[in-house]
Formats: sequence, structure tokens, C-alpha cells
Amino acid sequence: MSLESATTDTPLPTPLSTHNELRLTTTLDRTPDRVGEITATVTADIPSQFTELTLELPADAQVVATSGFTRTADGNVEWDSNSNPATVTYRIDANVRSAADQPGAEGSYRFADTANWSLVQIPSVGDISGRIVGDDPEIIRETVIDGPGVAGDRIAFLGSYEQRTQTAHGQTFTLVVPEAADLEAEPREVFESVTTASDRLRVGARDDEVLMIAAPTGDIEWAVRGIQTGDSDFWVRADEPLDTPANNWVHEYVHTRQDYNAATDARWITEATATYYAALLTLEADRVDFDRFQRFLAQGEEEPQASAVMTDPDTWENFANYRKGALVAGDLDRRIRVATDGEASLDTVIRAINSHDGELTARDVSGYIDRIAGEGVANEADAATTAATVDAMWGSDAHVVAFGGEPARFAFRFADDTPLSVNGTSRPLPAAGENLTVAVNETVSVGVTVENVGGTTGDYQLPFDVGDYETTRTGRLAPGETTTHRFDQRFTEPGSYRIAVGGEEIRVTATENPPATQSPIEVPTEIEIPGFGIGGAAVAVGLFALRYSREV
Repeated sequence: MSLESATTDTPLPTPLSTHNELRLTTTLDRTPDRVGEITATVTADIPSQFTELTLELPADAQVVATSGFTRTADGNVEWDSNSNPATVTYRIDANVRSAADQPGAEGSYRFADTANWSLVQIPSVGDISGRIVGDDPEIIRETVIDGPGVAGDRIAFLGSYEQRTQTAHGQTFTLVVPEAADLEAEPREVFESVTTASDRLRVGARDDEVLMIAAPTGDIEWAVRGIQTGDSDFWVRADEPLDTPANNWVHEYVHTRQDYNAATDARWITEATATYYAALLTLEADRVDFDRFQRFLAQGEEEPQASAVMTDPDTWENFANYRKGALVAGDLDRRIRVATDGEASLDTVIRAINSHDGELTARDVSGYIDRIAGEGVANEADAATTAATVDAMWGSDAHVVAFGGEPARFAFRFADDTPLSVNGTSRPLPAAGENLTVAVNETVSVGVTVENVGGTTGDYQLPFDVGDYETTRTGRLAPGETTTHRFDQRFTEPGSYRIAVGGEEIRVTATENPPATQSPIEVPTEIEIPGFGIGGAAVAVGLFALRYSREV
């Protein structure tokens, strides 16, 4: 912003706004008849101290209307010093293409406008210049959508969508699922994944708001699996899974917790740590086992990325900053934990980096490592980031030494003793494809056994849902320890209902005239589902739900 103070004898326009804020509101609208473009209208609410005002528009803006502004020869707009508010409307290309630069990339779009929806970067007024009388005004920018849609700080979705929110650890997470998107993961699991990462990452301040958009995949071939931009906006392809070391929901969330200006020789840290943390946190959440985690990071040992030098981006081939970078970052985390007896970790280094003033160089990073973990680890880090070689991925024994024992994992199965009863009388579990038939007003009781099949004591949560009713059983189990819970549900109306336990289900038919008996079947084998935990403070969530839907 470039503002000059005017002399007091300059004639003033008739003031229509006496506040001390220059408010620039950008209203975005789709243009279905011009696929690939969107329309933006900038409304400037101008405080009285302005005598002149010029706004710089995006370079490819095509101005279609103005009110109170006139177009200048250099493509900007200039205020007439009287109209308030003043507006300018322009069309802009919404499609942003690029060469694939992320593992898994298939297409060419980073942002796109289709016939039915738009996922776009918010076009922004650039330089603001003019003349004022008095104090400098506050500049406030906001974005709104004309029609259905949602806008964050830097990304907007235009089109029909569903929105869910969840607050955790001082952050409000908003998940936008477009009508055109087929979300691979359950929204609840997406929230669980990112909020667990929010709690686990102790790398500095958290943003108050996080906007997450599930990008539709049917109409567009995206160049990347996800993009984070601005402070805390990101999109992820709707078909991205959670049960993978390449958990892109966590990867993009990690980017929202990076707050530094990296010099060329420190640029590798950005994608390397996001890739590594996505894999590590998914391992700790027991969504993948150590073997998959190990194989994922071991990609950094393969050529050509193994020969890349992390401090020299010109040498990066085959996404070396992701693949080799993640292995280097992970090994640094391991070495710091061992050298400090677990009192520090890579988190400690990232927290220092995020607090760094000015441009962050490789020398700065080395200095932080030295102060945190000692000169020996700093020298090892310098060697790893400047060498055209890479150390091999560490094994499970070394992982236990540095990171602790195997995380708590919880398996859930029908109870061995009376897994199912109706009005207190034991019933066999129905065969696959068959229903348990009960009389209206009878109570079905389901027994569920929880077992910690991991290597560390941990806490579990066992939710139970019936329509709008929800309850949760909790507990804490040592490795190998089991406990059993019973859940009771009375069916007061005729209908068909579904009881779900992990990947298994029981269908219940409540009727006025039930048959007298049912054929017995064998109790299904153990159902193993993800739990959370590492060390003594572990928390696990067991996926057990009783859901129903009436069929008429």
C-alpha cells in the first residue's frame, strides 16, 4: 500500500463514510455461459480521509463495469473522489494449470471452473495507492459469494455443497463437501484425522479457522492431490483415503502450521516435514502399521531422488523434496529424540523455525538443531541435507528406542459370552444376509469385547449411536487386556434396523408377529479397527455404532 498525506488546503470530497477503514469486499459469481471464467465485483467503502485512491487489479482482469472508478492506462482503476461506495466488476480466468509437481499427480489443474462448480483462488486487489488527510486507514478485505458457495482467506468454492464444522484445540475446522464430490472418507474420520494432528503437533500457534474443501474428481484431472494456500485454507481431492502414509488431509493441515520464509537452501523443509508428519501421525493413529510407514519413507532411498541434494532445488528429481526429504526429516526426528532422551523432537525444531525472524536459511536451521540436540546431531543434519546420498530407513527396533513402544491398538469383537440377547434371553447371531427378528417393544442387547492388541497402555472410546441418541463408553487397557461392554436398544416401532460393529453388521426386523426361533450361526471372528495411542497418554477411538433406517 502506498498512501501519501495530502496538505490540509486540498479540497475534500463530500464524505459519505466517516469510519477509518477502507473496506474492500470482493463478490464472486459464476459465469456458466463462459466456462473457465468467474466474475468478481470489488466494492470499496472509502473512509473520509481519502482524497485519491487507485486499486491495482489482477493482471488478466477484463473490466466489464465500473461505478465511481475509471480505468487507467496501466490497467488499474482510479476513484472519482466522490462516489462512495465505488465498484469495479471484472471477469478473470479461473483455471490455473501447472505441470505435475506432487507425487500422485495425474492432470493439469490446480484450480478450475466447470459448468456446474468452481474451485478457485480468490482474485485479490494488489497495490493500493492514493492520498489521504489524517491517519492511515485500516485496510479490511473480505470475500462473499453470490449464490451457493463458501470463501476462505485465499480459496473459494462456488456451487452447491454441504458444510460441517468441528472445534478442537482452539481451532474451528470447516469441511466443505461439494454436491459434485464423492468423499472417500467419512467426514467424521476426516475431522478425527486433522484434529488429532492439531493436538499432536506442538510446533507453535494454531490458526483460529481452518477451511478444508473436498475437491470433486469426476470432471477435472487435478495436477496435485491437494493444495494449501494462505494461512489455513486447503483443498484435497475427494477420493483421497485416510488409511495411508500419504495421508493428504494431514499433509495439507501440516502446511497450515508452517510459518516461516524459507531461503532457497531451506525450501526442502516445507514438503519434507509435511510428508513425514502425515506418515508419522497416521502411524501413531494406527491407520497404518510400521511396515507400511517404513516402506513409504524408504522411497527416499530410490533413485533418482536419493542423489538429490536437499539444499539445492536444482537437483530435485522425482519429487525428491517429498520422498528423500521425508526420510531425511524423519531420521532427524529420530536422532533428536535419541540424543535428548525424548525431551525434544522435530517438533521442537519446527517451533523454533516458526518463530524465526526474517528469511530462514540452512545455516539458521543448523543453529537451531545445535541448540536443541547438540553439535553432533547438527553436523549429522548438515551432512544429510548437503549430500547426494541418503542413510537407509531405520528399522522397528530403532523406532521403538526413539519413539517408544508399539502404539495402543484396539480390536473389537462380539462378546464370547452372550454376544446377543433379546429381553434377557440369549439369541444366536443371524447369518450373513439374514435378519434378527424381534417383537415390537423387545430389547436387543449386544455385547462387545474390547482388547488392546497393541504394545502400549492406552485409552479407548466406544461410541454407541441409535438415531439421535448417542452414548460413549470409555476405558483404559494395558497390552493384552480385555473388557466387555453391553449396549441395549428397545425397538418401539415396526421396521428394519441396522446394527453396525466395525466392518460387520446385524440387521434387525421389529414386527408385531415375530417367529418363535431362529437358526444359530457361529460367532464371527475378531474385528480389528483403528485405535489411537502412544506412550501413557494414548487415546483410542473404536468404531462401534448402532444405526438404523426405517424401511417402508
